[in-house]
Amino acid sequence: MEKVINNRNCILFTIFFSLLLIIGLTIYKVYDTHLKRNFSVVEKRIIEGAKECVWDEVCTEDKITLGELITLGYAKEEVNPQTKMYYNHNSYVLIENNNYSFHEENS
Repeated sequence: MEKVINNRNCILFTIFFSLLLIIGLTIYKVYDTHLKRNFSVVEKRIIEGAKECVWDEVCTEDKITLGELITLGYAKEEVNPQTKMYYNHNSYVLIENNNYSFHEENS
């Protein structure tokens, strides 16, 4: 009888651990995807402002800082979704071969 209880406990522990592992990994994946999408939205807004500035021929350099975009009215102050702090005004959009990429500068 003692062996049956031991086997039952082992099986229950294995099932509980498996469920806990699946739930934990699912929560991590959902949170990670959410965070990446938040970063993507903020970066796209900043890059879109830079594209408008270039199309209006106001910005002519290949490196456009966030401070310039805010001053010219093409972007607004954006908040980093992870740290909940404003992006540094020295952060910039780099234009290479008509590809726009946002680079964050830490203060």
